[in-house]
Amino acid sequence: MEKLKIRFGILLIILSLLIIPTNVFAITNENIQIVKTDTNYIVYIKGIEKNEFKFATSEIELDPESIELNYINSVEDDDKDENGKGNSVAVIDKETAENVKFLYIKQEEQNVKVIEISFKDSDVIEQSKIAEIEKITKRIKTELLTNIEERNEEIDGVKYTETVGGLKIDDNKDADYEYVSVKLPAENYSELQELVNELNSQDYEGKNMYSKIEFAKEFIRIYESLIKEANNSNAWNKVENMQIKQPIDAQKGDKYVVLLKKVAKDETITYDAKFMTSYREDSEETIPGRTEIKTVKETAKLPVTGESLILFGILATIIITLIIVFIRMKKLQSNGKH
Repeated sequence: MEKLKIRFGILLIILSLLIIPTNVFAITNENIQIVKTDTNYIVYIKGIEKNEFKFATSEIELDPESIELNYINSVEDDDKDENGKGNSVAVIDKETAENVKFLYIKQEEQNVKVIEISFKDSDVIEQSKIAEIEKITKRIKTELLTNIEERNEEIDGVKYTETVGGLKIDDNKDADYEYVSVKLPAENYSELQELVNELNSQDYEGKNMYSKIEFAKEFIRIYESLIKEANNSNAWNKVENMQIKQPIDAQKGDKYVVLLKKVAKDETITYDAKFMTSYREDSEETIPGRTEIKTVKETAKLPVTGESLILFGILATIIITLIIVFIRMKKLQSNGKH
């Protein structure tokens, strides 16, 4: 009886190994990017963006060949390449997404990928946010200035002028504006500058959609953390006369990140980021025809008083007496010789 149980156990193990498919492996959200739209979720699978595939979903993990799975064809998104071909994606309706825990990806002559999937806000990105970050630095219209007068004064016939730089807001004049200015390098602000530089480069244009979504998530993480920090610390400064002057201690060539906040009349809030290189120019100019005032060093004189006159009289008397004595001595010496 004991031997029969052992044989039966071995048989169950063998049957289990035969039943479990050897061409299946599970991956997680680390290998996919999910874009949320108004009606559905668009799923990008790393490495097969341009390859057609079939996909199915389930609430519990099933054998990929189970008859319970309904495989449908992937579709192309709207991000077309130079040949007019979009990315192959899986589209999952928002109404059914709450019951989806596993995604099955099947390609011809390829192993079936079983993906454990999550549609939590932290695991997806809204389609509108991808478009939003591509407009960063362009959401609030501004222009760089290098002609803000900081000093204009005349001293001793010399005119001193100093001009500095800043930003001029060329946007809705009926809105209110606030800003935060941070000198680089600075934690997170330097990273934001690097990401904006990449966003405006050819490297970004050459990225596939999967990489653009990865980039957008990192950009939003840093950008929104800086906005949140500014709001929590109440660090915003009011913009006066639609101008943002560079900090008073800024030297020529210093770089700054300027966060901008626009509050419209209907209380709609718009944020943007700008990048400013400081400017400073000093000049001195002698003004023709003006008398240059110079300070002359003079020897101090004692004031003349009544006591001073008496002293001068006594001194004069002593000098005259000494002269008379000197003359008489000379005469006596002359008479003695004769």
